[in-house]
Amino acid sequence: MIQRIQTLFLLGVVLMSGALFFIPLSEKSVTDVTSGEVSKYTMLLADVTLQAGSEAPELVETNYPILIVNLLLLVMSLYTIFIFKNRPAQIRLSMLGGLLAAVQLILIFYYSDAMGPVNITAHYLPGVYLVAAQVFLLLAARRFIRKDEMLVRAADRIR
Repeated sequence: MIQRIQTLFLLGVVLMSGALFFIPLSEKSVTDVTSGEVSKYTMLLADVTLQAGSEAPELVETNYPILIVNLLLLVMSLYTIFIFKNRPAQIRLSMLGGLLAAVQLILIFYYSDAMGPVNITAHYLPGVYLVAAQVFLLLAARRFIRKDEMLVRAADRIR
């Protein structure tokens, strides 16, 4: 059922979840007052790296909850595409997916504020906007699945 608009929305969520493995989510830049050296904390999906000056980035901490939620969202959206004959289950899974995407967004904000020095605000990168777009795509998919279900029920009632 690739021709349905909700399938395209769910496919967009799958592609965005896959892209989040390669796109940074947020960063913090810290300037040392004595030496003037700039250190940059960068948060990816699974970890936070620190790059001090021109050195190679080193792993500072891990954020496995964000990674797990993203994997759940990816698998759930992919599964939702293939159960097109069970629209009520699709509606429930789309609602749950929207909730998971919102939880992922909250976790990203939480871990972004907690990385590096606390007194410096994080700068959000394109990965955060992809997660926000996932929330809207899942809500739109749910709406169109529900619309299809109402259309089928109305057709059954006419018979």
